[in-house]
Parts: sequence; C-alpha cells; structure tokens
Amino acid sequence: MSLTNTIDKINSTTNYTIIDLTPEILIAAETIEFKELHDRLILATAKWLNVPVISSDKLFERVDDIEVIWD
Repeated sequence: MSLTNTIDKINSTTNYTIIDLTPEILIAAETIEFKELHDRLILATAKWLNVPVISSDKLFERVDDIEVIWD
C-alpha cells in the first residue's frame, strides 16, 4: 500500500487523527530514552497527548508514563 493510500484511508474515517509534530512534542522526545528516533517521536506524541500506544514492541512498555495496548 502506498503512503497516499494510507493517508486516504486515515482521512476517510474518524478513528484516526494525523498529529503535527510541534515544538512541545520535540521537547518531550528529548526526555525519552529510546534508541530509535521515530519510535521516540511516536512515544513523545502519545505522552504529550496522554493517549495509549498500540504496539507489540515490548521496549515501549519500559517508557514511563506511556500506556501500551497490545493483546
């Protein structure tokens, strides 16, 4: 699936919201100890918005103040 198709699917439902990276989220990312930058940005966004993360990455569970959902 292309990125354009992915964005179209996201925009066609109310289940998802695209969030812009803000300076506040980037500052929050600096406080998260995680090797991979993209994961750190995802975690910082979740932390900033106070929402859970859906992920099977067990390392996410080690980050303070992040709720990880995966069954």
